[in-house]
Amino acid sequence: MGRIAAAVPISAIQQQINTLCLPQDMISLGEHYALEVKDDSMIEAGILDKDIIIVRRQNTATSGEIIVALIDKEEVTFKRYRRKGNSITLEAANPHYETRIYRPERVQIQGKLIGLIRKY
Repeated sequence: MGRIAAAVPISAIQQQINTLCLPQDMISLGEHYALEVKDDSMIEAGILDKDIIIVRRQNTATSGEIIVALIDKEEVTFKRYRRKGNSITLEAANPHYETRIYRPERVQIQGKLIGLIRKY
């Protein structure tokens, strides 16, 4: 399990910190990974700081899905994906954070949100 900031893209450093055991019915076929969320920019989507998101590794998404994206092959972020003409919009789910718009060649989809784990 790694960490991800949803508000501002952070350096894409692949570092496994922990391993999680997940119920089989929580994951489908394919490769999955978990990331700890490090801010509140997706709060209106029900995703809180310190939540653990479960992501299915894939390189495509449907407009409106929440994804992990690699920006300029350097930084990763976690946002709602929208494809609008010749641009990709990555939207936070908190009005205090700005929506970011990119040319498609700058964004590589790394995976799609499929689940969430929260500690109380």
